[in-house]
Amino acid sequence: MVTIRFQPCCTVILLVLLELAVAQYEHLGYPAGFPDPEQEHYTAPQLTPDTPRIQLRLAGDKRKHNEGRVEVFYNAAWGTVCDDDFTIHAAQVVCKELGYLEAVSWSPSSKYGKGQGPIWFDNLHCTGKEKTLALCPSNGIGISDCKHSEDVGVVCSDKRIPGFKFQPLVRLRGGAIVGEGRVEVLKNGEWGTICDDNWSLLSATVVCRELGFGTAIEALSGGRLGQGMGPVHMNEVECSGFEKSITECFFNKEALGCSHEEDAAVRCNVPAMGFQESLRLSGGRNPYEGRVEVLVERNGSLVWGTVCSDSWGTMEAMVVCRQLGLGFASNTFQETWYWPGEVSADSVVMSGVRCSGTEMSLSHCLHHGAHLSCAKGGGRNAAGVSCSETAPDLVLNPQVVEQTTYMEDRPMFMLQCAYEENCLSSNSSQAPANSYRRLLRFSSQIHNNGQSDFRPKAGRHSWVWHECHRHYHSMEVFTLYDLFTLNGTKVAEGHKASFCLEDSECDEGIEKRYECANFGEQGITVGCWDTYRHDIDCQWIDISELKPGDYIFQIVINPNYEVPESDYTNNIMKCRCRYDGHRVWMYSCHNGKTYSIKSKSG
Repeated sequence: MVTIRFQPCCTVILLVLLELAVAQYEHLGYPAGFPDPEQEHYTAPQLTPDTPRIQLRLAGDKRKHNEGRVEVFYNAAWGTVCDDDFTIHAAQVVCKELGYLEAVSWSPSSKYGKGQGPIWFDNLHCTGKEKTLALCPSNGIGISDCKHSEDVGVVCSDKRIPGFKFQPLVRLRGGAIVGEGRVEVLKNGEWGTICDDNWSLLSATVVCRELGFGTAIEALSGGRLGQGMGPVHMNEVECSGFEKSITECFFNKEALGCSHEEDAAVRCNVPAMGFQESLRLSGGRNPYEGRVEVLVERNGSLVWGTVCSDSWGTMEAMVVCRQLGLGFASNTFQETWYWPGEVSADSVVMSGVRCSGTEMSLSHCLHHGAHLSCAKGGGRNAAGVSCSETAPDLVLNPQVVEQTTYMEDRPMFMLQCAYEENCLSSNSSQAPANSYRRLLRFSSQIHNNGQSDFRPKAGRHSWVWHECHRHYHSMEVFTLYDLFTLNGTKVAEGHKASFCLEDSECDEGIEKRYECANFGEQGITVGCWDTYRHDIDCQWIDISELKPGDYIFQIVINPNYEVPESDYTNNIMKCRCRYDGHRVWMYSCHNGKTYSIKSKSG
């Protein structure tokens, strides 16, 4: 690949910026079955399943980043640690768990101020070698006779463990390129947004510098880079410009009247990192589309060549568009005969490309290296992309799922169409026509929070007609419905083919554009939502063989990444589900990949 030479100081700066830039897109994650990236130095400790999962942070008054009151996040609440029997060995465990090389000292009697909430640990007896504070002997989590006047603090070394990845306090989401996006801040373990009241270039600059970029180019308001989810953490933010973090600025803690339509965003100045020099799009009708061509070194010379289109998909195309500063991928192509590039660049120079979507350069993705393998060859069958400055963003409404869930016993003879479309469990093939299937039914409402319409990848000429239901499928699978045990074992599943993508309802002032009737165009307009009612076929999970118990219910939208989106983290919704053999309850539904198991009485 191309070798770009920098002065040593510049190299260090660019490496830091690269790490920050990659972190901006880590939320996309690797597709299912994709190997995790290797870590150079740090390997997270392997904990047994029965080890309590906790999170640590340093807090308090007038402190540096490496010192403060020890706070523990457990059972959905932040609390503190009592100084009784606390030693430098316990401080060592805390500092290492936070990513620092070692502990320097510790302080009793709430030196960094009194905390709030539960006192999670008391009478800790650590050896200093424990992998987490939760493994140190103590009275038991939450068992304490202390007051917050006894909250303990620690001072950790300035040096950090190489390769340790720190849960920054601020992040950008929904941006098309590095250094832009909706501003989100972390508070009490939950990410939330900033209301745009009083949002200024000065405050936006604090965010940009906190993330390692230059000053802000723009301070955007009105949800310009997509609407977030969860709480609005900050309102009426006012910064002096000298703060190290946006969380240090003055703000109104009350966000009354603020909705996600007012989410603040930024565009930052980002130093040129040279990534565009080794990649180009060729043969397209405009600069946003074309055959992907890369510059590589061959026999001491730099030559342009094509990329093998085997397994080429959305994640790979996303990396190309971002590397070129062209925003999001809008389409991917495995044939590019209609885009004649440079004849001298027809040869395949990169094959086996697999990207997570987080990489800043195509060369950072997994690929075959010098040993190329491409059955179809390059030229007409080379990989191609088209890019767009905007993208859709689908978000499921958790409350609708909770409010509409119920159970139905339905005779098999009334489920023939659903059986033909594989919407029942595999055991249903043995069920007689007069038997019943037990269905967990619910409605789903999917909103387009992005900046462009969500359109099926396939054109209407390739939609599939289903005679039994008498409708067209524009996507093979639009959503997945699954039930898991609490330890993650899948016990029941379903799916929803997108037989009809249309605007069921829209936000005020927005007109519907898509309607499936009469073979109409399919899609979801920005600001509209598509509702799948609980009483239509396949809007269920077949739980006929499910044993009573507690489960995790999961919905995944656009699971195969067929359509590019600006943010995939909100494509997953999870709920707690309790089934007693006669009734079913769905509760604690939320968007996002993580789930903290909470108890439910009754």
